[in-house]
Amino acid sequence: MRDRLHPRLALLLAALAVVAPGALAQPQVLDATGSTAPAPKFDVPRAGCVTAECHPGVKDFPYLHGPLRVNGCDGCHELTDPEQHTYRFLSEREGMCALCHIPETIEAPYTHAPFKEGDCLSCHNPHGGHGTRLLRGERYVDACSSCHEDMTGAHDEVHGPASVGACGACHQPHSSQLPKLLNAEGRDLCLRCHVRTGLEIDAAPVVHQPVLGDCRVCHDPHATDNPAILVEKAQTLCEGCHADIAATAHNASVRHEAVTSNRSCLNCHDAHASDHAALLKQDVQQLCFECHNEAVEMADGSHLINMKELIEGGASLHGAITERGCAECHEIHGGGNRRLLTNEYPSDLYYPFAESTYALCFSCHDSALVLLSQTDSATGFRNGATNLHYVHVNNDEKGRSCNVCHDAHAASRDKHIRDSIPFGPAGWLLPIKYEPLDDGGRCAAGCHQVFEYNRVKPLEYPEIEPEQAWDGSDLVPGDRIENGANPGDRRNKKK
Repeated sequence: MRDRLHPRLALLLAALAVVAPGALAQPQVLDATGSTAPAPKFDVPRAGCVTAECHPGVKDFPYLHGPLRVNGCDGCHELTDPEQHTYRFLSEREGMCALCHIPETIEAPYTHAPFKEGDCLSCHNPHGGHGTRLLRGERYVDACSSCHEDMTGAHDEVHGPASVGACGACHQPHSSQLPKLLNAEGRDLCLRCHVRTGLEIDAAPVVHQPVLGDCRVCHDPHATDNPAILVEKAQTLCEGCHADIAATAHNASVRHEAVTSNRSCLNCHDAHASDHAALLKQDVQQLCFECHNEAVEMADGSHLINMKELIEGGASLHGAITERGCAECHEIHGGGNRRLLTNEYPSDLYYPFAESTYALCFSCHDSALVLLSQTDSATGFRNGATNLHYVHVNNDEKGRSCNVCHDAHAASRDKHIRDSIPFGPAGWLLPIKYEPLDDGGRCAAGCHQVFEYNRVKPLEYPEIEPEQAWDGSDLVPGDRIENGANPGDRRNKKK
């Protein structure tokens, strides 16, 4: 049978007999473009350069260079030796692209080095790519990372454009008027994408000064380990400029948890712009109510009552609350007085009187209120000209604190006078039973008899013999007043 075959066919069959099984199914690749056929020794027509056997990988891109799309290989390559199948470029590497692409003539102080040197092919593939710009690699960043190190790294927070390799969202590829080949200067670049933030800044009456300049003062443009790609932790970043507030917060013997927990400064302040002074997120009172809308247990076991409920349910509010808010009496960032008060104020029901002890009250109220034993104008709480504030408070041994009768925040009675006050070790609610009258008033605190006073027609009080008088020195007042400010406090304390 084999003897009858054509001689050339017989030779082919003989060759196949020594080829390893499967070799025909896996043709040998002869060059980087995927060619499996030997180079021809003649001038090949343009349409014959890229076939299944010859240079198939050249067109293996979703986007092709214009000349290649129409098989115009001779637009860049010129045959020099058909026998050797060798070609030369029609121009030097620097000038090849300029044969079709007119170079940019814009004078710019900052130029990308490859572009300046005419090395277009370090970034662009001359045959095709995964985008219209024919950049090398599947993403924009693949072309950039061949020279530039990874700008995102193993960080927790990555800027959106950087996370998808969209370097061109911020940088020009060839030249720019700005350093780092940026598309725009300062915050103008950021606000091209962060439109809502820009609108809020433009509309707000109070703007954070760094926002008017460069966002990079606070944010990294690529990646960090901090939320909102901040260059440092929020508190550290804020303290870098606000050193005075940082010193207050760190050196305070009484610290405000809102400053030291969770988002620290950003718990209360907006980083960009606000409708409120000091960049507060809301007005002071409503901002405080975000935390003080329930009873709070302190580290020493005492309790802060539900301040929102107390104030919003009170018919008579302390003037400082209605006019200036919580910050009038309380330090926001930290302080040296109990309950973050801005100045000294007695924390017990009974306290030896000293004018400095009531420095907080006297920052608004005239100290004559308790310094004058006789007056016809310093206070309305008087029997004729006898100053009953003086009688109650101005006592070297056991003066009564303002908190005995008045709630420092709010109450149901006029002059924010309490209905009752926690008293004794068990916190018994001692009733005050105050009743206003036309020219005075009366009260029957606890188990005591009724006492009345009249500003116009002073009453005569019975004289008590010194040996019969009880100075109250053996009375145990019990817990500090903050442990129970009113009946609501006791309820909150049990929760």
